Amino acid sequence: MTLEAPHMNWVATIPVEDVDDEFPSMVVAGDVEMVVCRSDDGIFALGNICSHAYARLSDGHTCDNEVFCPLHMGSFDIRTGQAIASPCYEPVASYPVKIEDGMVYICPVAKHP
Repeated sequence: MTLEAPHMNWVATIPVEDVDDEFPSMVVAGDVEMVVCRSDDGIFALGNICSHAYARLSDGHTCDNEVFCPLHMGSFDIRTGQAIASPCYEPVASYPVKIEDGMVYICPVAKHP
């Protein structure tokens, strides 16, 4: 059971069945553009803009728990937003996710690392 703060505003974004394990999906929750990724560990949401080259991560691909920027192949951990591979050094925001009735819900308030 997940305990949720009463102030969390969940936004329905994409059906679970549409989240691919190789190619991230771009969604908007509130006014925040995000990328939704799937791995064996679950479904995760990150800010969609690479912290290095400002490319859309939704134009990249995923492998295991990494999403790769399409410009320079830097990568981020989809579970935390932490930069993993050069030339990316700064993290991207990560967002709370919950699955309910076959939909991915995201709270558009970034989690703190």
